[in-house]
Amino acid sequence: MKSKFAPSLFGAISFVSVLSAGLSVTQVHAGETVFYVTEDGKPVSDLAITVDGKQKLVRSNGFISFEVDAGNHQVEFSQLGEWAGDVEFKTSADQNAEVQVELVAGEALAEVNVFAEDETATGTLSGYLISDETGAGIVGAVVSLTKELSVATNQQGYFEFEVPRGAYEVMIDHKEYGKRKISNLRVLANVATEVSIDMSMSGDGIIEEVVAIGTYVADTVTAQERDASAVLDAIGSEQFSRFGDSSAASALKRVSGVTIADGKYAVVRGLNERYTTVTFNGANLPSPDPSRRVVPLDIFPSGLISGINVQKSATADRFSDSAGASIDILSKESPDAFSGKLKASLGFVDGVTGSSQEVQASSGMEVLGFGSDDRELTSQAKSLSNANKQVVTGQEAADLLNLSQLETEKQNIRPDMSLELSLGDVIAEVDSGIFTYKWTGKYSNEWNLEESERATYDPVGNGDIKEADEYIYKRLTNDIMLATGLTLSYQGEDSNLYSNTMMLRQTQNDNVFTQGIRGENRDFIVEKEFAWREREFLMQQFVGNHYFPMESFAGLETDLDWALTVSQASLDSPDTRSYEFFGPTNIATDDKFNPLAVDYTNVSDLSEENDPIREFSELTDDSTDLYLKANTLLLSTDDYELKTQYGFSTFSRKRVADSYTYQYEIATDNEELPSEFENNQTIADILTDDAFVSGMYNAKSNTNYENSYEGTWDYSAFYVQPRFEIYDLISAEVGLRLEDSKMSLETKKDPNTGSNVTADVTDNDAYTSLNVTYHLHDDVQARFAYYNSINRPDFREVAPAQFTDPVSGDLYQGNPRLTSSTVNNLDLRFEYYFSDNESMTAAVFRKDFADIIERTVSIVSGSSNSTVYRYDNGGDAFAQGLELGFSKDISFDNSFVGLKVSGNTTLIDSEVEALNSSGNISAIRQMQGQPDMLANLQLEADELESGREYTLVLNYTGESLDSVSANEQLPDFMKASRAVLDISFKQPIIFDELEIKASIKNITNSEVLIEQGGRMIKKYKPGSEFKLGMTYNF
Repeated sequence: MKSKFAPSLFGAISFVSVLSAGLSVTQVHAGETVFYVTEDGKPVSDLAITVDGKQKLVRSNGFISFEVDAGNHQVEFSQLGEWAGDVEFKTSADQNAEVQVELVAGEALAEVNVFAEDETATGTLSGYLISDETGAGIVGAVVSLTKELSVATNQQGYFEFEVPRGAYEVMIDHKEYGKRKISNLRVLANVATEVSIDMSMSGDGIIEEVVAIGTYVADTVTAQERDASAVLDAIGSEQFSRFGDSSAASALKRVSGVTIADGKYAVVRGLNERYTTVTFNGANLPSPDPSRRVVPLDIFPSGLISGINVQKSATADRFSDSAGASIDILSKESPDAFSGKLKASLGFVDGVTGSSQEVQASSGMEVLGFGSDDRELTSQAKSLSNANKQVVTGQEAADLLNLSQLETEKQNIRPDMSLELSLGDVIAEVDSGIFTYKWTGKYSNEWNLEESERATYDPVGNGDIKEADEYIYKRLTNDIMLATGLTLSYQGEDSNLYSNTMMLRQTQNDNVFTQGIRGENRDFIVEKEFAWREREFLMQQFVGNHYFPMESFAGLETDLDWALTVSQASLDSPDTRSYEFFGPTNIATDDKFNPLAVDYTNVSDLSEENDPIREFSELTDDSTDLYLKANTLLLSTDDYELKTQYGFSTFSRKRVADSYTYQYEIATDNEELPSEFENNQTIADILTDDAFVSGMYNAKSNTNYENSYEGTWDYSAFYVQPRFEIYDLISAEVGLRLEDSKMSLETKKDPNTGSNVTADVTDNDAYTSLNVTYHLHDDVQARFAYYNSINRPDFREVAPAQFTDPVSGDLYQGNPRLTSSTVNNLDLRFEYYFSDNESMTAAVFRKDFADIIERTVSIVSGSSNSTVYRYDNGGDAFAQGLELGFSKDISFDNSFVGLKVSGNTTLIDSEVEALNSSGNISAIRQMQGQPDMLANLQLEADELESGREYTLVLNYTGESLDSVSANEQLPDFMKASRAVLDISFKQPIIFDELEIKASIKNITNSEVLIEQGGRMIKKYKPGSEFKLGMTYNF
């Protein structure tokens, strides 16, 4: 048990003392059933409990009791009208029951204990007496349960009793603070009931009811996974705090079989992010990242999230486009009393923080992520792109785009910082329910540096390769997040209504430099590129949960849920500047990586062949999503029940993408750079007003009209899913989902030719699922799941446009011929729960693909040998594997240290038919992106008295095929295995109020390595990060 301050043995009294004192306690009498309901360790008062047809609402302290007769009892839980769970138990005439209920992600998980009327069981009653005047603990107050049984509070105002279960009257007496009485304070078996009592020197008084915080031993996430109908891994908000997670992405990396690619995207069982769907409260969302088909998980701050469910086997109520997993992010619910939280942190990255770096110039509000007007495209420039006249000269060329944006500056890199504030309270209480709000705002500013060695190779025959490019790649990014979310709720007895409003912005200041030997002629080239990207996600969501008892819904008990979500995702990339400086040419190869054996940077000149480029692009996705789903109880007896889920979902999405490209070309007679600009690497000194007015340079539109397009995606689905359960033996769900999906895309027409490109991906099909859970023993169960699914392309993957991945900096090309892939899935999992928060799991799975979609890579020959990625259909494939997981508490002789070890590992085997250019099978190889092994290990140690927490997390990803080579003469890109070790520490200053956290991520500075034919393609160390943070609850 943790305490607000560190309690000593002074102020505590044992059960032995209680017995010797002959304590008089109001025991729970025969026929009484007491419920205690908590969520995240705090009492819940908005849960309706129905026992044998009689319904009551839980009181504000989390307790409610029923009188029941001997026999079997049916209990159902509902929250704001929505079904939340059920449980059964049996009592005889001389027995009573205690039911501990924990709410997890809206599901009520119950633990029932039945006792004989005279049976003794113990719980803990403890608390703090706090002075209203000083805010400190009250020392020396006498806390009594009887005249014979009393204890004095210690230096922190702490007291503690170990007492039999029952109802108590607690008396408090202090010479200066007077007397207080707490009436009818419940203590349940195996539950730590803690009270915090504020006292004033104003005199005596009676406290009729206090809010008790019950700490139950059970791990609620484990219970949620155990009771789910599908293969599920869950993450609760308490784990966000424990592991210092700043976003949904950082939390998911601990889930069995899950890795996080590029810090943003979930890779489940080795299947890259395109095989995973991400929803928010069940609603489909558009992605503000055009290079990926799913929403980047790092845009959701942990302060907006109550939990994450990772469902690895499909059910009919989930989108069929989720062969990897369906990840549902659950929003924070509003509190039933005022709460506030302030979090702040500073981060220091090895090799980045404190260094001096060249970056693009910025000013004004750009520190908050809002780009200045100087970055915007002028109307004159837009007109140039849409007209036949594509070249401007003189002052018109100088004014076409803002030349001041070409300037760079030296900047000392500041520490990373984050600031987050959350507030929530009850707005009003009415007879039918309560109105509440929850608001969260977050700002963060972080720097990242990749300084990598890179190389490319040419084939020389017989499977051998030779060195082509060798260069140093340096990418410095400044990522700025501004996020806010507001939840308004009405919580009634049979209905809940929610309004979720969210605005998430991520701005990236991107600065890329390369130095080395590039291109067909092995020239020494210095490349610079500066980009500013603003990603924004806006959402308004309305959610309803309703419960209809038998008498009000055609005699059938039904839960009805619905949600309407209107959202917009956008990416604005104003003024991406890129240019090159050339040095000597025809540099000899030596079969060693030494691109700067002679550094020609200072004698390189602005390229006369590759003109400076400025690109402007905007992308907007507008989406409307609606779902309605119901769960109806058709039949229920003492031994079994039959329910059915049914519903529909639909969304309509429209994408508009506009792109404009301009270049500056030399206009001198000999098209050579004037001598005064030789050996000058400052672009702003070369491209000046005088350079255009004098006729040295002109400006030209070089817009590729295929990069601008419009697309629509209309989707609808209907499903039905009966569920039959024989209690404590077996449950089975059979699902049928009918989906109709039509995505079409059309590029802008070339004004000169009138031609354009279109793409269409349409399917209309039925998807089946079967999920069976068989209870082999009270603590052992087996699951079987079969389902078929589909993997559809996204807009950008079929649009014939080139685009840069803002995460990796890689160049991609769309593929209009890309088609959907189908997947058949099998899962078998065994689960052993040897305590409420300890478990072992073992699972095997197999996935069979037709027309699999994979990432391919090719080298476009030219002056700098560009590496271009795209997605292509392959042949048939399979992935199969074994997942093992465990969670174990380790106890010691003393009660001052708690230790927990948990972990998981996934072993994966995969195979795909590689197709040649003729579509014939040319080879059998492993699947792209599929590692051979994934493993996670967590070690948690707690000092129970002081509240200190120590956490160690190890993540391991095995070797994988990074990209498939489009050149059959060149080997594929292979990504080496990698292990990342993180540690964290938390120190409470005032328990439940103020704490500090420290963490070190990637403590070993683990290397990232990609190879081709055993030779390095990319290699770098991302650096270790130290973060120091503070959390204040008020």
